[in-house]
Order: sequence, then structure tokens, then C-alpha cells
Amino acid sequence: AGSRCPWLKCVQGAPNLRFCPQSHPAAMGIEIRPFRPGTTDDAGAKALEARASQHAHIPFAETLLRVHMQHTASFDVKARQYDDSVVLLAVDTDAVGAAGAGSDGFVSGCVCVGIKEAWLQGQRRKLGYLFDLRVHEDYQRRSLGSRLNNAAEQAARERGVDAIYLTVNGTNAKARTFYRKFGYSLGSERTVLATPLLFQFGECPDDVNNLKGLPPGARVRRVDVAEAVQVADAVNGPNASPPLPGRDLALAAGLGSLFKSQPSKFIDSWVAEVDGSEKSIAALTLWDGDGTTQLEVERVIFTPATWRHPATQAALLGAELTLLACWARWLWRSSWGLLTLVSGLGFGLAVGGGLLAAMLLRFVTSRQRLRARMVAPSASGPHGVELLRGLAEHARRLARRKGFSFAIANLDVLDPRLPAFKRRRPQPQTYFLQKWLGVESAPDELQAAEVPRFCTDCFFDPRDLS
Repeated sequence: AGSRCPWLKCVQGAPNLRFCPQSHPAAMGIEIRPFRPGTTDDAGAKALEARASQHAHIPFAETLLRVHMQHTASFDVKARQYDDSVVLLAVDTDAVGAAGAGSDGFVSGCVCVGIKEAWLQGQRRKLGYLFDLRVHEDYQRRSLGSRLNNAAEQAARERGVDAIYLTVNGTNAKARTFYRKFGYSLGSERTVLATPLLFQFGECPDDVNNLKGLPPGARVRRVDVAEAVQVADAVNGPNASPPLPGRDLALAAGLGSLFKSQPSKFIDSWVAEVDGSEKSIAALTLWDGDGTTQLEVERVIFTPATWRHPATQAALLGAELTLLACWARWLWRSSWGLLTLVSGLGFGLAVGGGLLAAMLLRFVTSRQRLRARMVAPSASGPHGVELLRGLAEHARRLARRKGFSFAIANLDVLDPRLPAFKRRRPQPQTYFLQKWLGVESAPDELQAAEVPRFCTDCFFDPRDLS
């Protein structure tokens, strides 16, 4: 049986190695090598990506809900946006001929690192953003994830990277434990403020000076690409002086190419000002968050095609109206009392919640785009947050008009600008983790101490979130 193990196949189309001692990743059969564009590597990596789940911690979710993030073009399209990049695959060379395998084996794992020049701890440094570390479930618990992480870090060191950072979901305790084992520390507790645009009421005025909700005397102007690049370079570029505090991860180079190389992803940018005893100013930029990856929905109880079918729409509408009519009739004929009131309220909330969920699902599946990203928010002065709140509201209306389903802001939970996006302090939903790749590259004061968190008013590269 041992000699036949590499050829066994599981239901999902991958070699079933659970009972094959010789197939441990430490064996020679698992090779970690660079991704090869234009080969079967692309299909293998995308198949691995399609198996990833963001909701494995929810009981029965895998049966009712099947969604995943998918690269829109080749698997390495996101990595190629950066100045330099590392894309590595783990390939089981003993599985040639198995279902889903390429010409030289089965893609069982992957990892990517985007490399750029940015600010960190007051200095311009070469940073790596690690993402898409995945291991096929039939190859897990065999140290393959550790090998991929180590290989990615080594490749980054060879390219002169000083520090590396990544993001993990707040519900993914397994991933946080994994990276902590490799010396990663907390960089930032993030909140993802995703606003469904189904109920985004009001017009989106072409003249930004007609925005509502701004303090008296406020002036708003659009900032075109050329001015956005000029301002960003003046603040964060290689000649920025003096060094400004609180701009961790702000890009120190390549801003012009970032804006100009993908003009279709940059949507708009605004600056709002109001004079007074102390001047107040706010700024915000809107990007297409579906730049290189998009959400692929295979099933939400039913497939998207089933939800969009006219017969399904008519049946849902009929069911909703019938339930509401039954509820209203029951209330009308009941003798009023506490029990009736509580039962009626509970039933109404259940029906109303289902109605809202169905409306939101129909809205999302009918939209052309999914995510608009509000990035690089800034606010200063006594009216800064109020100005930023007005710009955020305008950004949401513009995103809805352009066919997006959600407008998203990603901020640190301690960020003083949070009230511009949400009035209550939210709980962390994602975490940014960081690691210095060598003691010799770390600042002297950090070599014997814990690396401090990122500053809360930092600019995050929209490529990281696309």
C-alpha cells in the first residue's frame, strides 16, 4: 500500500496523503520553488485559492456558504504591482498524474511577499508585505506552512528587506498562533468598517462644495492624480523633511507609479478645509478595492444564478408579503397583552431581518463591483473629524453611483479619526502583525525591546488591500 500512496486521490481531487508516512513534507517529494507564470502553476495555485474559507469556524457554514477571494487575472497579478515580489509554491512532485496536478506535481501550498520602500519607526526602509500563505488541508500538520514562511522570509532577506508585516482575521486564532511562533508581534488591531450601500440615500453632487453635513464656511475641492502625487511625495517621499511622526507604512517612493500605473483603480480624492482661530483640514481618497482580487460566490444556500432568476425573485417577494400579511392579521385578531406584544415583536423582527437579508443579497448579486476602499484619511484641527465625516459620506454615495456594493475603511481601533466613520468604538476584526527580519537591521533601541505598535494615523498601501 505504501508504494501506491502517492496515487491515491481524495474526493476533492487532491492526493490523499493522510496515511502515507513517506509523504511528510520533510521528504524530498515536496519542493518549494518560485511560481512560473504562464504554466500550469497558475491553475494549481488558483485551485488552492478556491479552497480557502474565511468562515470555517462557523458550524455548517461550509455547506450553506461557499465564498472565496480569487485573483482576477494570473495568480501573481497582485504581487507584480509592487516594486519587487516573491511568489513561492510548494509542489508535491510525487503526485504527478493525480487529479488537479500539473506537469511536475500537485500545488499543495503557496505564499507571496510584496516588497516596497516605506516609512517605519521614523526611517525609510525596505518592507515586505506577506500574503496568501495557504496550505492544502490534506498537507496540513506536516510543517509545510512553516517551510513556506521560512522560505519567504529568506527570499525577502536576500532582497534586502528590513521588516515584514501581514494581516490575519480576528477569528483566525490558528493563524495568529502560527505567526507568533515565528516571532511576529502585534502591529495594529484593525477594524474593517464595511458600509452596505443598499441604504445609501441622497444624491451624489457633482459640485463637491454642495456636500451636506459640513461645518459652516467649509471649502471642498477635488484633488487630481498629479496633485495627489505631488502632495504625497512632499509629505512622504524621499526628500520629505523634516521626518514626520505617525506615518508608519506610508510609502516613501513609487507614489507616482502607484497612481499612474493603474488609473482605473484610483477613483477620486478630496480635501476639505475650514478657517477659524485654528485651521481645520481633512482629506480622503477612494480606490477600487476589486483591483486584483474579487469575491467569488459559489453558494449562499443557493447559487448566485438561482438567486438572480426571475422565478426566485418572485417567490421570495411572495413569501415575504405573505409572512407580513399573516403577521398583520394575527396582530389584528389577537387579544392584546404582554405575551402577544412580545411574540408579535419577535416575529416581526425575524421577518424584517429576513426581508433585509434578502434585499441585501439581491442588491449585492446585482451590482457590478464589490468593494470601494476609503484610504489615506486625514483630519486635523477642531473640525477635522466633522470634515472627514462629510467626505466619507460623499465617498459612499459616489461608490454607490459607480456600482459598488460596499464602501470600506480599515483603521486602527485606537485611531482618533474613527468617529468620522463610526460613532461607537468597534472591536478589532483583523490584526496587522510585524517582524524584523534581522537584529542587525532593527533600530538600536528595538534590538533588546519589544517592537512598538504602528502609529495609528498611518497610510496603508491600497495594493495591500486589493
